[in-house]
Amino acid sequence: MNLTRLCTYSTRSCLLSTRYLSTSSEYKVKGTAEFFDKQKVLNRPMSPHLTIYKPQLTSILSISHRVSGVGWGVLIYGGTLLTLMPGGFSHYVQLAEQVAPGAGIMIALKATLLLPLTYHTLNGFRHLAWDTGKGFKIAEVYKSGWSTVAVSVLISLLIAIAL
Repeated sequence: MNLTRLCTYSTRSCLLSTRYLSTSSEYKVKGTAEFFDKQKVLNRPMSPHLTIYKPQLTSILSISHRVSGVGWGVLIYGGTLLTLMPGGFSHYVQLAEQVAPGAGIMIALKATLLLPLTYHTLNGFRHLAWDTGKGFKIAEVYKSGWSTVAVSVLISLLIAIAL
């Protein structure tokens, strides 16, 4: 017995309905195939690519938020794996301190490592503020975006100096 008949005989609604599934490669809207054929002849892409867009603060901050989140996830898992290595995490911290090139460079390196964390955290608060429905006007979005970047740099530098 096939799935369609099982759904028909069932007293409950079927979770997997095959009614709207297409088993052929035909388009449901007339003229769609011709449209895509014309686009292919004109050598146009199926959808706009990133290269045609002018970079904007909003798109750069969105990409940066995702990259910083992934980067910190990788660093956290990497640090966790260091605890499993011979000598443990503190051994590798001591090695890094022995190679330390100087106070100014160390502050710059620490700030560089801290910037993605502070940016990701502050931008997360910015997104939480958006969840309340506030700050969606273009001027407000740009103001909060630049503020997030500036405060992230400042906090990163202050924590790097304090460490």
